[in-house]
Amino acid sequence: MLSRKKVPHLPATTHPPFCSCHPGAREARFGSAPNHPQRNGTGMAAQKPLSPAPDLWRGLLAALALLAVLLVSGHGWAQAQTADTMPPRARLENARGELAQIEGTLANVEATDADLQRQRGRLQPLLVQLRRIVDEQTPRAEQAKLRLEQLGVKPDAKAPPESADVAAERDLREKAFADADDILKIARAALLQTTQIETEISDRRREIFAKALFAPGSSILSPELWRNALTSLPDDLRASGLILGDWLGVVGGTLLDERGLLLGLAFLGAILLYAARARYLPRFTARLDASTDTSSLHCLRVAIAHLVAGAAPPALASWLIYRALSTAGLLPPRVQPVIWALVVGLALFAFVQALVDAVFAPSTPQRRLTSVMDSTARIVVWMGGSLAAVLAVGKVFEAWLQAIAAGLPISIIVRGAVAIVFAIILIVALYQLRDDEEVEEEANLGPYVPVDGASLGPVRILGWIVGLTIAAAALAGYGVFASFLTEQVIWLGILACLFMLAFQLADLGVTEILTGKGRLALTLKAGIGIHSATLQKIAVILTGLLKLVLIVITLMLVLAPWGLESSDVLSSLRAAFFGFQVGGVTISLSSIVVAGLVFALSLAATRAFQSWLDGKFLPTTHMDTGLRNSITTAVGYLGYAAAVTLAVSSLGFSLERLTIVAGALSVGIGFGLQSVVSNFVSGLILLWERPIRVGDQVVVGDAEGIVKRINVRSTEIATFDRSTVVVPNSNLITGVVRNRVRTDRTGRVLISITVSRTLDPTDVRTMLTDAAAAHGDVMQKPPPTILFKKIGTSTMDFDLICVVADVDIVGRVTSDLNYVIHKRLTEMEEAPPAPELMVRGLEGVEQSLGDIAAAVSREAGSPRRAKTAAAARKSAARPAQDEAADEAAPEPPPAPAAEPARDDSKE
Repeated sequence: MLSRKKVPHLPATTHPPFCSCHPGAREARFGSAPNHPQRNGTGMAAQKPLSPAPDLWRGLLAALALLAVLLVSGHGWAQAQTADTMPPRARLENARGELAQIEGTLANVEATDADLQRQRGRLQPLLVQLRRIVDEQTPRAEQAKLRLEQLGVKPDAKAPPESADVAAERDLREKAFADADDILKIARAALLQTTQIETEISDRRREIFAKALFAPGSSILSPELWRNALTSLPDDLRASGLILGDWLGVVGGTLLDERGLLLGLAFLGAILLYAARARYLPRFTARLDASTDTSSLHCLRVAIAHLVAGAAPPALASWLIYRALSTAGLLPPRVQPVIWALVVGLALFAFVQALVDAVFAPSTPQRRLTSVMDSTARIVVWMGGSLAAVLAVGKVFEAWLQAIAAGLPISIIVRGAVAIVFAIILIVALYQLRDDEEVEEEANLGPYVPVDGASLGPVRILGWIVGLTIAAAALAGYGVFASFLTEQVIWLGILACLFMLAFQLADLGVTEILTGKGRLALTLKAGIGIHSATLQKIAVILTGLLKLVLIVITLMLVLAPWGLESSDVLSSLRAAFFGFQVGGVTISLSSIVVAGLVFALSLAATRAFQSWLDGKFLPTTHMDTGLRNSITTAVGYLGYAAAVTLAVSSLGFSLERLTIVAGALSVGIGFGLQSVVSNFVSGLILLWERPIRVGDQVVVGDAEGIVKRINVRSTEIATFDRSTVVVPNSNLITGVVRNRVRTDRTGRVLISITVSRTLDPTDVRTMLTDAAAAHGDVMQKPPPTILFKKIGTSTMDFDLICVVADVDIVGRVTSDLNYVIHKRLTEMEEAPPAPELMVRGLEGVEQSLGDIAAAVSREAGSPRRAKTAAAARKSAARPAQDEAADEAAPEPPPAPAAEPARDDSKE
């Protein structure tokens, strides 16, 4: 059972540290002392002070309760092993007698939570013993039944009687089967009865917890409550002075003896611890923060070091003082709860302060484990320390009021005041968790861009709801519920921070240990020979398992204060693992795990055999690729079917149940799985008839390519543009498929050329024949064929047809032959003569221009006019030259005539 406080003769409910929400605890703390049987008309009887219990550390280390439960289960298992020497029927009778006693105790409606818890502890060994009896008797009953069936049906009165030996053997086997079957039936009935009793105990305990949690009381706003509190205040102060004075007097009287020396050493040690923390902790943190390593794992190590260095000294100092006082005999029954509450309060405050500082790191953002702003980190650290301080002070006051046997009114007022202060601090701190002004202005002006710390809206709203609920409960008189909520806020905050640290430690630590450069990783790699990729996979799996376990433990710790116990969870897990019945069908996680392992091993064996066939054996045969693929795929289908059969058999399904499942599948096939089944059957037909095979060149619709794989549902075709076309198998069976290599894999090469009529057709045929014969991949049987297809006006058309051994090399051979034919044609064709440019008929124009220039120069009589005339002659001569150049330019070749249509029928 996780974190729990027990009160003698009162309901003991499950609570976190400092929890006191049940009526028994309230009466014990607020009741009158023996010297004051009745105070202020409250009518509360005197109660013996509670003995202190380290609730805080119990809560923080509640995960160790799982180990304790396992040890208890192991102890029960050892007892069951001892009881195995007894006959099964005797063990069964003892268990039934124990169940009868437990049911008699449960018949008492006044049974307390402690009584129910004791009965719950008695049930655990009975569950183990009954499960063992059922596991033992099940195979024995089945074996006895099979032995009886071997004798056949007992003959009736009209048939000849059996022999004496057969009759005697039948009687013995019938008796053995009857005994085993009777024990099995009774054991199963007792097991069901035990689980029902366990469920009843859990329900009644949760009911008691709910009644204690929501028990109403007086409101702190009630004038009558304040009047009674003021009336009893002088007596409470007088009692406080007496108890405190007496205790201080006793402590002062021991200062001069050995007990005083012990106290002095304890106080000196506490002072030294606090001084060392104040002096060396800043240096230690500064040295860690000065490191150049900024990895996540280093930040996690620094956070854990901050937590230990910040929380250990105060907790150790408080424990030293408490142990010194206890050893010296200076803790009377009334003062002991107060001192213990003070010690635990100081430890709680130091731990919470160190924890939030380690996680949020307000002064060093570079080592912060969460993505929040600096202001948010500072507020969270302040809020955590303040709430822990308020809770610790409240518990110290409650312990003191219990020590002096204060009246109920003042206890209610103190508890309500503490809850209201707690709620106010929570609401104010959460209100300050806001984005800065610039972020808010940007969010109002345009689209909101998330930043660190800007997604705290749901947390603030939830915190405000909790704070308002605490305040409302305290004001309405539900002080127990308000105190419970205050404790839960601290409890959940501690769990959240610890979960964050543990989660990151599991995520980063396992990976670093197995895949880093540490000694273990190097030993696994070099010593054992495990590859880095394998270690990476192992690290991922272990990290996932650790995270799953961490999540389960955290959820159990979160739900523990609300009445859920680890024993409940473990019992449910054990029942789920070993089997529980739903509608007559036994569902067992252990059987499911075994079935999964059987299926995985069978599947691995099938794939290994397929790999051996495809890579080792079949290549040694003369089978083609398609047939080998069909054999490998068929073996895979058989292996998968065998794996499923073995897995289903290990689950314990009979033939009748498999028939029901098959009927359900047939209905599903009839409604929505027709296409899936059709493609599956078509795939089987493709593998059996082999109309297409792996490696065939096929044309399906507009897609043409090579068949790469025939799967259960579809076939993959790799096209020549390096894409993959997935065709359902039913389309290949019911549709039209063109298989270019159905009977053989020879390919046909067709090259068509057009040459000028000036060439000799015989030379062209010889050239084509030589080119095909010179290529090594061209088959000579049948020999290459040259067809003279057509004679045009100025051209001739020829076709070269040859055969290659494999269709896959048609493209390459075609390209090679094209290169050779182009080169031969270039050599056969004559080079055209170079064109000559001759310009005639410009002599008269030149003479006229010369005469005009001479006349102009004579009239001008000056060099300037002569220059002007020369320029005029040049400008006049330029158009003539351009015209001559245009005439000399060669005419563009005429457009080629449209090629007449080929007559394919002639081919």
